[in-house]
Amino acid sequence: MSGLKEVLRRRLPLLLIVAVVILGAVLVLLRQGATQTRLTPYIAQITIKGTIDYASSSIFGATPGVEEYIKLVKQAEEDPMAKAVLLVFDSPGGTVTASDELYQAVKELSQKKVVVSYAKGLLASGAYMAALPSRAILASPTSEVGSVGVIVTVLNVGNLLGKIGVTVYTFKSGELKDVGSPYRPMTEEDAKVLEEMVNYYFGLFKGRVLEHRGNVSSEVFSGRPFTPDKALQAGLIDKVCTYQEAVNYTRALANLPETAEVVELKPRTPTLLDLLLGTYSGAGNRLVIPSIVVLYMWPPPVAVILP
Repeated sequence: MSGLKEVLRRRLPLLLIVAVVILGAVLVLLRQGATQTRLTPYIAQITIKGTIDYASSSIFGATPGVEEYIKLVKQAEEDPMAKAVLLVFDSPGGTVTASDELYQAVKELSQKKVVVSYAKGLLASGAYMAALPSRAILASPTSEVGSVGVIVTVLNVGNLLGKIGVTVYTFKSGELKDVGSPYRPMTEEDAKVLEEMVNYYFGLFKGRVLEHRGNVSSEVFSGRPFTPDKALQAGLIDKVCTYQEAVNYTRALANLPETAEVVELKPRTPTLLDLLLGTYSGAGNRLVIPSIVVLYMWPPPVAVILP
């Protein structure tokens, strides 16, 4: 009997790991089985909130990334009953690459189905770029739209480290390998490289705005955010309306009856196995190069109603 107890004690860690794997697999299967096949046409809603970036996960929690939003876009694209897609945004933008991937997914979707974007709160920078291929861009009366541009922020702590007696040694293969380093003063050549990067990505962004929105006010490219009425005047959006009016507008564009329901497609919830292995969305902590270049509104302005 004591021998059996010893065997179980030794194998307990392995048994726990196997149990966690089985539990994770069961949860995935249950989630997949819960997906309903709809028999009537509907509007698929995808809500995009927060910074547009890649997912990260650890045993302490998970942050959903652009991968999950793209999966939802593909899901709506492949469902024949999803006759239209309403993208609801409350996002200040994000990294160049993540914003571009979402833009490409929305562009592909818009070639097959009616896509409408709605600014519930912030629709800024990279988020606005992702919304560009939509058939129409609508905004709530309390939203903020625009901030078309690119920003690079370099924080230099070299002087501070020197004062507290910290010295950083950098060994590099080329003079500009550590461009934008926070540990040394920025040179004219550093600034030139970063400006070239900003100008390149801004040119890409500006070209897409002109491609999808046609004639917009030149003020759009100053990087400023707009209130919805000013965004309408500048050509950034097509209408200022409530959420329900946006739903009705989408139904009309897709020739759907008033009874057509709105079904929100949500990112999947990470399982315990995802958190333990750090594999949520298959991304882990992915490095975006250049990670300091973002299509982002910073700092996001906040409108306050005083009592």
